[in-house]
Amino acid sequence: MDFDSPMDTQYVGIKAIGYYLPGGVMTGHDMAELSGIPASVFVEEIGIVQKPVAGADEHPSEMGVRAALDAIGKAGVPPSAIDLIAYCGAGDYDYRFWSPAAKIQDAIGARGAFAFEIRNFCNSGNLGIHICRNMLLTDSAYRHALVVCSDKLSHLLNYANPDCLSTFVMADGAAAVVLEKGEQSNRILAYHGMTDGSLADFLKIPSGGTRAPEGADGAHHLLNVDNPKELNRIFSELYLKNYQLVVRASLEKSGCRLDDVRLLLTNQVKKSLALQILAALSLTEEQTLVTLPELGHLGPADTLLGLAKSLEAGKVNSGDIVVLASSAAGFSWAALTLQWL
Repeated sequence: MDFDSPMDTQYVGIKAIGYYLPGGVMTGHDMAELSGIPASVFVEEIGIVQKPVAGADEHPSEMGVRAALDAIGKAGVPPSAIDLIAYCGAGDYDYRFWSPAAKIQDAIGARGAFAFEIRNFCNSGNLGIHICRNMLLTDSAYRHALVVCSDKLSHLLNYANPDCLSTFVMADGAAAVVLEKGEQSNRILAYHGMTDGSLADFLKIPSGGTRAPEGADGAHHLLNVDNPKELNRIFSELYLKNYQLVVRASLEKSGCRLDDVRLLLTNQVKKSLALQILAALSLTEEQTLVTLPELGHLGPADTLLGLAKSLEAGKVNSGDIVVLASSAAGFSWAALTLQWL
């Protein structure tokens, strides 16, 4: 750690973003064959053409290592300079009782880093950045943090159950960011999150916890949507309302307005819902990036990958206000406001 270099410790910025996508692919037509649902539902209604799928021998921690090394390389920061590592996954770890953050710490050679897990499902990436930012700001010994989002969500899906259609877009991949205290460009300005716990039981894997340690039925080990019609009804009343609330609250905390937003990058949802989110916030399709057609839904990595792809496409310019917004099982909503300089 370098305590002597001058820096403005008021700010924490994103130094670099890295990502990794596995080479395997599942198409909308593949999902149609597995589920018995017409391919047009996947391709035209939901808007997914294909998604990346990890191989049987490819696991979340390994994908996370690849994304972490990509981010560290782009940042020009040696692993020995990383003070914090937060692993922010939504799905299964490589093992049930185990620390993927510690595995990544060892694999990348960040010997001096404190490594830990953060779990808020698809909000985990935004929350991880917020928590690490606060830790950097409040501890003089810390300067760099690595936030890693990595998931192998495809193996949790039950294509034989049409009630779970909304989950079939879930895919595999990883993204990571290096945060630096004193990095005044690409500043993290504000965060706001909220939870409605009345929806907690609608989406879960029934078997594997203390209530049902091991189920004889293999389907109990897969993601299940309880009462999808009721969930859709409730969501129609709450989803857009809460999405707007967290975006507006995060902007207000940052001293910005909706008119200032250049890009809103969300977790990847079906086409109709994505358009509703933009319309509710008076934003246009040019003010987002849609990766669902080719990359599916990558859980908490979605917003970080969206930011990385937006930068590669030249969609972010100096001074732009960018909001990363997500929703998650539980159910929670969160938004993180950045200023790209």
